[in-house]
Amino acid sequence: MTTGSSAAAAHEQESSASLRFSRVLLLGPRAWALWWRALVLGIDHQRILEQVEQDASFSFNFSFMIVVAGGIATIGLLLNSPAVIIGAMLISPLMGPIVGSGMAIVMLDVELGRRSFRTLVLGTVAAVAFTALIVVLSPVKELTPELLARTRPNLFDLIVAILSGAAGGYAMIRGRGGAIVGVAIATALMPPLATIGYGLVTENWPVARGALLLFVTNMVAISLSVAAVAEWYGFGRGGLRKRFARQAAISLLVLVPLSVPLFISLKAIAFESFAQLRIRSVLEAGAASLPEGQLGAVDVRFIDGKPPHVRAMILSAAPAKDLAHDLEKDLLRELGQGVDLQLTQLRTSEQASPQLLAYGLPDSARGSVAESPRSSIADRLRSTFPLPLAAFDADSDMRRITLVPESQAGIDLAAWRAMETDLARRHADWTIRLLPPLQALPPVYFEHGSNGLDGGALNRLETIVWAARRWKIDRLEVVGHASSDGGGSRRLAGVRAERVAEALRALGIEVHPLARYPLPNQLASEREVGEAAFRTVSVIVPGGIRKAVEER
Repeated sequence: MTTGSSAAAAHEQESSASLRFSRVLLLGPRAWALWWRALVLGIDHQRILEQVEQDASFSFNFSFMIVVAGGIATIGLLLNSPAVIIGAMLISPLMGPIVGSGMAIVMLDVELGRRSFRTLVLGTVAAVAFTALIVVLSPVKELTPELLARTRPNLFDLIVAILSGAAGGYAMIRGRGGAIVGVAIATALMPPLATIGYGLVTENWPVARGALLLFVTNMVAISLSVAAVAEWYGFGRGGLRKRFARQAAISLLVLVPLSVPLFISLKAIAFESFAQLRIRSVLEAGAASLPEGQLGAVDVRFIDGKPPHVRAMILSAAPAKDLAHDLEKDLLRELGQGVDLQLTQLRTSEQASPQLLAYGLPDSARGSVAESPRSSIADRLRSTFPLPLAAFDADSDMRRITLVPESQAGIDLAAWRAMETDLARRHADWTIRLLPPLQALPPVYFEHGSNGLDGGALNRLETIVWAARRWKIDRLEVVGHASSDGGGSRRLAGVRAERVAEALRALGIEVHPLARYPLPNQLASEREVGEAAFRTVSVIVPGGIRKAVEER
């Protein structure tokens, strides 16, 4: 018989079986039992077992494919390329020994179980070792979103693995080879192993632990699901009820303990999603309660066992002294737990601007443009300045001009400083000072594993000192950070902070250096903004000084 006629016969037989099943559903339990016996008799058990034993054996082909799949998965994860990662899923041979372990449970076959376990262990070690080698040799070691996606398994991952394992068992027994491809993609056995190798090389233990839990979850769930499907199709010993009772007991003993940390993880993820929405809603309501109030930047971070850490900025014409306390009470009521709220309130130019007060300009300059100075240069400069001014002061005798622009979105301190420099160059006979709006000081960035200050970092420090002097601030805090890859440590964060502190002291600023590593929920934040954002030193205006400037 030709291949085409065999396929046609198989298709006709399957269509006939489907039709019989539709009829059997209407005939009751006795007909169901007869249908099931006929179904089992139609399965070539011996051929399937031989194929399972072959796939569960450790061989050169298995070793070659596991190493190749591991290499592809690692490169895909480091490049954050889903297409490359899917390629690794498709060629990974790990389904073979996992299916073999499931069949061993059903058949109570110690030899098949031993062979499958040996293959699985050797394959896992080979995959992790090769992926670790690639990470060591790779110049790219950023913790990408694809890597982080494998570090926080939850109960949904277990459910997907159970359903995928059932589909894989059915495809194996019923000859649906194409369905195995879908199972490989759905459960993603190889990417977690590559993530484990990454975590070991970079000493990022939370990443390695999370990926290991995901791999164990997929492996165990697939094995038990395959065993359940095999029980249904007559693989096993004893009556059907006895076999299913045994299978249920084994599944409960294994899956219940495994589901506990996964449920806790799912609960935490659900709470974080809910909390993000409620926190922003409460902050927006708080901002709306103030005159001309608007919510600025909001940063919410979660860490196990601690209250959510919330940093927020609210701009208004009249900051409220008790707003932070009121918002904390509202958040406690909304979330059912307290939060660590750090609220920064900035005053808009509707009233006397804090930078005006900090600089000590005369009352005539506050809130509106002063009377036209005698100097035509000063008059032209005021009228042609391209941005709205909160105040303008000119002393024609001293040939000195002070400009206080209103806060503008998208204009940072470096831009304000460059603007002052350009004005001073074009009007060299005058002393021109531009008082920038109060805003966050820029961070100082470092290269991977480095604690040295390059030209860009030194230029940022000069900008920071320029702004501090304009605001009449003589003391700052610096906080060193480090990314969570192999180039990160608390010691490195401290050395970076000290380097910045030394440079600022040389420029006449009193500095208190600190080191914070790791930050709360740093892994999740790195997934959103990248690791480079944490190779920094934050320069902060101390809370007491900022409050004093705002309240002057």
